Amino acid sequence: MATRYNIDIDPNSSDFSSAFKDFYSAHFINSFALTRGEVDTSFFISMTAAEKEIAKRLIRQNLKLRQTHLFTASGQLKDKEALPILYEQLQNNTDFSWQMTIGQAIWRINGDELYPKLLEQLKNHPSEIMRIAHFEQVLDLQNEQSIDTYFEYLNDSNRIIKSMTLSKLNFWLTGIHSDTFQFDNNYFFENRNNKGLKEILLEKLKVLG
Repeated sequence: MATRYNIDIDPNSSDFSSAFKDFYSAHFINSFALTRGEVDTSFFISMTAAEKEIAKRLIRQNLKLRQTHLFTASGQLKDKEALPILYEQLQNNTDFSWQMTIGQAIWRINGDELYPKLLEQLKNHPSEIMRIAHFEQVLDLQNEQSIDTYFEYLNDSNRIIKSMTLSKLNFWLTGIHSDTFQFDNNYFFENRNNKGLKEILLEKLKVLG
């Protein structure tokens, strides 16, 4: 059954740019590709200032439907008016995955320190699925905590997490995606306290993501 969104505009109006229509389609028509990370979200930048305000309102008035892509959009749009709803949703959702998603949106808007604390909890979360699902969010802070968490992931009990981490660290150092790694676990273990290496990794993280 299709979700019934609270929409108070005509999305097909010729008054809207193609960027806004792409935004609308991705969030309210078919969000499947968006949730899989297969959509070019440059429309967040390309929309006009007036369209961005409309987009914020549309997202805001549908946040209580509790959909991941809507929480994410409120953060990407930096909608301060959405904060009361986001905090309410955070308090009403005890599931850690939801807290990670909502906490990320709040952090993107106002930098609330609750998000780094959630990321710290993620590192030691008992669920391997949870650590895998939110693996990329560790990079959001773009600071030493991000690097230290990945160093700890190299010793994770889950081989998928270990492999993902080693792949990411090698990509930062070589700029190449490869199935074979130039730098192995031992290299990073031996250099985990090397400030120079951490600085290099942090700079690469900021550029390459």
